[in-house]
Amino acid sequence: MILAGDVGGTKTALALFELRDGALVLEREATLPSREFPAFEDAVARFLDGGTRPAVEAACFGVAGPVVNGRSVTTNLPWQLDEATLAAS
Repeated sequence: MILAGDVGGTKTALALFELRDGALVLEREATLPSREFPAFEDAVARFLDGGTRPAVEAACFGVAGPVVNGRSVTTNLPWQLDEATLAAS
């Protein structure tokens, strides 16, 4: 499965895709109110726990803020996104 998302100050959109015959197929999607979660990982956990928890093989996120050395601090939220932390969770 591929986890993709768009992280914004008011909402976070997340989706799971499966690669079938060379095409991405949407399996599940949700939009969550960003400010209800203390950290991005909490929003992702809520999304993934909303159904059968899949094995995520790859992930990509659009973030409102610069990404430096795999880390980003969002401009409108108190979230710090770190690729190593996300990969481990």
